[in-house]
Amino acid sequence: ELADSLDTLKSVAAQIDRLVGVLSSHGVKAPQLARLVQTLNAQLFARAWKLIAPPELIANSCLFVMGSEGRGEQLLKTDQDNGLVLRDGYVPPADLAGICERFSGALRDFGYPECPGHIMVSNAQWRKPVGEFAQMTRQWLIMPDGDSLMNLAIFMDAHAVCGDAHLLEAVQRGLMKLATDNDAMLGRFAAAIDAFGSSTGWWNRLLGLGDTESHLNLKKEGIFPLVHGVRSLALARRVPATGTAERIAALVEAGVLDAALGDELVQSLHFLMGLRLQAGLAQIDTGRPVTGNVDPERLSTLERDLLKDALAVVKRFKALLHHRLKLDAL
Repeated sequence: ELADSLDTLKSVAAQIDRLVGVLSSHGVKAPQLARLVQTLNAQLFARAWKLIAPPELIANSCLFVMGSEGRGEQLLKTDQDNGLVLRDGYVPPADLAGICERFSGALRDFGYPECPGHIMVSNAQWRKPVGEFAQMTRQWLIMPDGDSLMNLAIFMDAHAVCGDAHLLEAVQRGLMKLATDNDAMLGRFAAAIDAFGSSTGWWNRLLGLGDTESHLNLKKEGIFPLVHGVRSLALARRVPATGTAERIAALVEAGVLDAALGDELVQSLHFLMGLRLQAGLAQIDTGRPVTGNVDPERLSTLERDLLKDALAVVKRFKALLHHRLKLDAL
């Protein structure tokens, strides 16, 4: 909040991963760390935006983040996933594109790589007035091709970080009103829970796959199918929450999920997040690229047992989704 330049903010951004490492070593668990990181990143992004964007633009727009950042489940720095909703009728500055490019560049400088799919405010597709944004999200539902399904999955996790949050909420409400009108779309959307093994497809782009490392990819094998399966049920039931644990709680309350399974899903997600964090911190310490992949041989007997249990929960959940959403009939 006190930073008066992007250089000052850069020094703050550099401390976040170190803080996560210190707190993790002192026993702070992954869910609490993820919420802390979400809060810190939101403040960092908001302050950077306020240093770059004019006050009138900030007052007439909503800057938001998506993906694991939007769900509050990100622990270490990841690719940028953000967008900007403008108030209908507002005429933005003539250099809006340049303002957004500077913001994306600032985040890149802070250590947040650009999104390979360019899902960022610097891409004109991801900065639109409320009406145009709402029309675009409706089109994702009506014409569910690969790009549409990927965009829908990412946008479902959108979380406001600066400006007028009501603008984002208006788009989200409109999307949820139409969410259950297309059973075929919902099936195709949910089917990605076990289709990531293919070398092509929207789910691979969403996951950022492509590494050839033989270690276990926790995101691919456990976190993604769990998160996306819950996201699919949340879409079908019009659950407005963006966090996976909050979505599970809403689905349990609505009777969509059994309470015992809901608890197992939350515990499994948090265990997998913690294991992935440990792997990522170890990679940072040794100067290796951060993938979060783990070598099962390096895990303790207890960790291997817990990992086996967590993946078994994910497998049972996938089977339930196949039955519930008739995925085998697609």
